[in-house]
Amino acid sequence: MSCLSREMLEALSLRWEAWEGEATTPGRRVTRARLHLAFLLVRYGGLRLGEVLGLDARRAVDTVTGMLHVPGPNARDVLLPMSCMRHVRRLLSLPEAAQPDFLVMDEGFLRKKFYAVAASLGIAPALAGPRALRHARGLELLSLHVPLGLVQKFLGQQKPSQVVAFLDFADGAARRMLREQARRRLPHLSGEEDNLFVGMVTGLAVGMRVAEVEVTTFADMRLVARCDLALLQRLELHENQVISVHVASEEIVLTTEPVSTSLGNMVRGTVSSLHADRVECFVGVDLPDGTVLRATLESAAVEGLHLYEGRRVYALFSSRAVRLCDE
Repeated sequence: MSCLSREMLEALSLRWEAWEGEATTPGRRVTRARLHLAFLLVRYGGLRLGEVLGLDARRAVDTVTGMLHVPGPNARDVLLPMSCMRHVRRLLSLPEAAQPDFLVMDEGFLRKKFYAVAASLGIAPALAGPRALRHARGLELLSLHVPLGLVQKFLGQQKPSQVVAFLDFADGAARRMLREQARRRLPHLSGEEDNLFVGMVTGLAVGMRVAEVEVTTFADMRLVARCDLALLQRLELHENQVISVHVASEEIVLTTEPVSTSLGNMVRGTVSSLHADRVECFVGVDLPDGTVLRATLESAAVEGLHLYEGRRVYALFSSRAVRLCDE
């Protein structure tokens, strides 16, 4: 298990509730209430541990609406679910919660309690730490079909490195989820032969009729897409936004030598598969990042290239062949 499932997250939440109720003295009850509140803000609010410690919870949480204002360099507003607010309202009603330092705790002490409560369910520390729970919350939101852009805002991810860390979490679970969601949005795609790539917007130019979007995949492959202004506005595109793109297989041209053309994209790879009939030729090209680009070509035109498995080729295609996947 590389991350907690939704069922395990629910079981852990119930265990924290029970653990708080097991306190036997007034002092322990207050301490466990503080720790439980910190857990809820990480588990359901996706807060960083540093954002929790020192938070004036009574001022930050609107107990009527469930809206939580997170101050700091990644300032944002987070809506806490009703199941969480039931406990938050109770904890904030304690007299001790009126003190601004209610959540001021030693970071090491707090981490140890996160691990200890999880251990009672047999959950490994690597899956129960604040960072793991925060990212698990992000995956939970993605599984509920919350668009990645909103998940980024929820988690306060403003830097590319923060987004990459989330996408790398749990052996790339978020990337797989995004690819699967993109496939569902493009039902004509199937299996691995879909030329679907996930990357980050690294450049954006807007003209009078169309926009040009540069997307750099997380294996550093640069793709240029051209889209209508209506799609640009609908996707609310901006730099550092994560997006999926699809390259049309029938709009790819292969050459055995690099050439200068007016096409906006050229990637280098190695032929990994080759199947042809009298009309069409289907070529798989292994890219440096380990993914496969599929090209559908005219058999008669391909004969002169003398393609074979293992041969280095260059794939060229226009920016119009790279289509942004609409969230």
